[in-house]
Amino acid sequence: MWRWALLAVAAADDAVKIELTEAAASTGAVCLDGTPAAYYLEKGSGDGINKWYIHHEGGGWCESLDDCLGRSKTDLRSSKAYPERRTLYGGYFSRDARENPLMHNWNMVFMTYCDGGSFSGNNQTVTVYKNQSLFFRGKRIREAIAEDLMEKRGMKEATDLMVSGCSAGGLATFLHADQWCDRLHADKPSAKCAALPDSGFFIDNQDPSVKCAPWSPGLLGETINGNYHCGLKWTFWIQNATAGVEQKCIAAHPGQEWQCMFAEHAAEHIGTPLFALQSEYDSWQTSHVQGPGGVRKTQLLGKNITQRILTSLLGRNPKSGAFLDSCHHHCAAWNSIRIDGDLVSTAVEKWYNGLDQRDNKRLWEQNQPFPCEECCKPDFQQPSQLIV
Repeated sequence: MWRWALLAVAAADDAVKIELTEAAASTGAVCLDGTPAAYYLEKGSGDGINKWYIHHEGGGWCESLDDCLGRSKTDLRSSKAYPERRTLYGGYFSRDARENPLMHNWNMVFMTYCDGGSFSGNNQTVTVYKNQSLFFRGKRIREAIAEDLMEKRGMKEATDLMVSGCSAGGLATFLHADQWCDRLHADKPSAKCAALPDSGFFIDNQDPSVKCAPWSPGLLGETINGNYHCGLKWTFWIQNATAGVEQKCIAAHPGQEWQCMFAEHAAEHIGTPLFALQSEYDSWQTSHVQGPGGVRKTQLLGKNITQRILTSLLGRNPKSGAFLDSCHHHCAAWNSIRIDGDLVSTAVEKWYNGLDQRDNKRLWEQNQPFPCEECCKPDFQQPSQLIV
């Protein structure tokens, strides 16, 4: 699973680590291995001093107990090796106004990902497996970060908040956008709050030939041929994520609450204005959600992703929008793809600044058949459909 890249060498003005030691002790905001959760903060400047960009790190999910233990080899399970500073660069983090016209001078928050469940878990029980303890506390981590930002870092005075993330962090954006905005609005009702999930619209594409075994530790490693559905369903239950995802979705699916771990089901209930960055032929989903099947099957996947975004997101929330490209990629297309003359950064700026306008443009779509290598180039232009 793709993760946002960080430079190894940090400069003096880089994001500073904030370790949630007190919250770990008082609320259980800990990583899979029980170490205190942490995040990184880089301060804004100028007219961006009260504007905030919050990024959920990606990195897949632990979809079996063996998988959860396997993450111990990386910082996806533990905060032990987190550096004191990190360099956030490029794309959404760029400080160059030409590359990032909307958010270049905002406060930047990077939420490190160490819970294995897209910041959704709320399992009070410590799971002991192979003589090691596992903690599923992503919801508590997210809430502890929110409280720290609001009470100690000045976000209580925010005029603008953009909640974002890529891959598993993009899914987290779908699952928690309303919770972030509700928390901000409790202190600052006038604040403008929106969400920008990147490559997080993973569809619920269950293979009818696969029978899920939600509590078995036998689901190891990658999830292919329909097992993504089983893996994420297992993640939802082992993490006790019912209280950690979109609550309007939970209320709408009694007895099937696990559906709310999937973006396409959660999206139907999101009230926050949301702009989805999504490849119609997402390269991770063609391998792990679709499974083997060639060009024709990939084209069908693209049709399903597009239709479900149009129906469950744009069809339900009149302020939400999307940038749907036909390039075969996953994340990281901030200024490399152009639709209707607009790069991603420009489309995001236009959509966000026009949220209060009745005729605000909502959809940029390439709508090209797979494969389309030209779609990945910024000089490729294709008229899109327009939904208002």
